[in-house]
Amino acid sequence: MRAEPGSQGRVHVLAIGGAHQFAHILPVARELEARRPGSVSVFVCSPAEADEARVQMQQGWSGPIPQVVVMRLPGGVVLPGRIDKTARLLVWARRLCRAGAILCAERTSTLLRRIVPGCPPIVHIPHGAGDRAVGFEKRFMVFDRVLVAGRKDRDRLVASGFVKPQACVVTGPVKLATILSTAPTRSALFANDRPTILYNPHFAQAHSSLAAFGQKLVEAVVRDGRWNLVVAPHVRLARGWSDAQRAVWEALAVPGQVMIDLGSPRSSDMTYTLGADLYVGDVSSQVYEFLVRPRPCLFVNAHGVDWQGSEDYAMWRFGEVIAPDADPVAAIVRAFAGHASYLSWQRDRMAYAIEGIAWDVDGMPCFPGLDPVARAADEVERFTLKPT
Repeated sequence: MRAEPGSQGRVHVLAIGGAHQFAHILPVARELEARRPGSVSVFVCSPAEADEARVQMQQGWSGPIPQVVVMRLPGGVVLPGRIDKTARLLVWARRLCRAGAILCAERTSTLLRRIVPGCPPIVHIPHGAGDRAVGFEKRFMVFDRVLVAGRKDRDRLVASGFVKPQACVVTGPVKLATILSTAPTRSALFANDRPTILYNPHFAQAHSSLAAFGQKLVEAVVRDGRWNLVVAPHVRLARGWSDAQRAVWEALAVPGQVMIDLGSPRSSDMTYTLGADLYVGDVSSQVYEFLVRPRPCLFVNAHGVDWQGSEDYAMWRFGEVIAPDADPVAAIVRAFAGHASYLSWQRDRMAYAIEGIAWDVDGMPCFPGLDPVARAADEVERFTLKPT
């Protein structure tokens, strides 16, 4: 049992939004632990998430890693969705607040500010750099610091009035910078030389194109034969599906041509966004991860949204927007052929959304002179911790 410093010197990292959010905050957690051994604890909701957190923190890292704590409920109860997170926060609230600072990647944790007198400062790193309005909502007012990936999010948060200018700091993209440092070692997605399409629908039915377009896309790609396809929706989309629902989609896989991934770690560790040649989606923020290397994009407006001029749909300017009844093959051909007309906007928007991103002579992304993890750790220490 290692000795712990007083609460003022501790950082509690709340990794309770699911493993797909880990890469946004765990690199900062281990950086802080390396600076002050024994000072950081990472809190998760299940033993499986604890194992995944330890694996992610150990990858490519020779320093100490934080203690990982499972926020168990009395009697081993497991509740559905957000209710489960809320229950764990209520049960563990006082323990969580015995720290000099709390770091989180989701916003349910703002509950602690309402229920615990003297709650320590809460620092937030949003999980993604998407454009939808839900990413710029009222709970941001609760945070003492918000650390964002680029000027796009800072400008919009400050303009919303939910975050004061001095409380919103551009540190750069923690997840992108960390993963890109190991990206050259990734293997090809398919053992052939066909271009690969990534289909990445959103999880919410109100925004997702899966029901209206997904199976049609798979069938068209298989019939045409010119491309590979990875169907990898947001990890939350299939989380509540029955075995029968999953089986319907998994049966669409074609060895050597069509891969169906309904929520493995590869869906959120940039395996597909780095490995594909064309992005097809709707409103997922993962398009910003795909565009770390500007490539063709295609978007499906499955719900008849009047999107022109809306900042909530700024990502739809990265490529053509089609209706779900459009011919997938024709749209794919146009996307590849017409990418040059979107390239300048993709680069400009990415430079605005992702601080410090640049591209080398081979078009590969890099962050010269910028260490987002160290910057984020500096902000946590500067704001919350007394110097040793």
